[in-house]
Amino acid sequence: MFNPERLLGGLLQSGMRRKGGLGSLISSGAALGLVGVAWEAVEHYMNKSQGAAAPSGAPPMAPPGLPGTTPAPPPPPPGATVAALPPLPQASQKAPPPTAVERQSDAMLLIQAMIAAANADGTIDAQERSKILGKLKSIQLSEEEHQFILHELLEPKSLPAIIDAVTSPELARQVYLVSVLAIEVDTDEEIDYLQALAQGLQLDPQTIQSLHQQAGVEVVF
Repeated sequence: MFNPERLLGGLLQSGMRRKGGLGSLISSGAALGLVGVAWEAVEHYMNKSQGAAAPSGAPPMAPPGLPGTTPAPPPPPPGATVAALPPLPQASQKAPPPTAVERQSDAMLLIQAMIAAANADGTIDAQERSKILGKLKSIQLSEEEHQFILHELLEPKSLPAIIDAVTSPELARQVYLVSVLAIEVDTDEEIDYLQALAQGLQLDPQTIQSLHQQAGVEVVF
């Protein structure tokens, strides 16, 4: 079974090329709160000590609001009029939660963004690929997940392709944040990549600085 959210959680746990893995990510919990689907993936699939890991074969839980998730109300009693029934609650002004398909699509993009950032200095060679795949052994990749991650490691998405796939300002922040969290940001190539990514995503300097601070990195463009 291919579960991109579970795979994303595994990449965040391993830290990709960032030293310290999940430990360093937990220290920037405020930043992870902005990642949305990525943080939920860690909570749902990685926190095994809390019993939150989902069975590998279980279908993804339908988000609230989708058909079939709420039982239909009972029919009114005989002789009741519409006026006698309780008033319907007012519709929420909040945006509807993402669908399962949207969550999976976002998770796949965040995975691709992490790998693209890790390849910013062009050093994802055979040894690096083996190292990254080795870090993912703890989540026992399915064949589909293994093939997906291997394909992305062999052919990382280009920077323009990552930027073009972003569909909202919130997703733009998530893409930039996981890109920072995936690497050490200790080479000129990585700094240049993050600068180009931030510009392509149209992130303002204040947002960039906030994300850097919450991720615990110091990057000067």
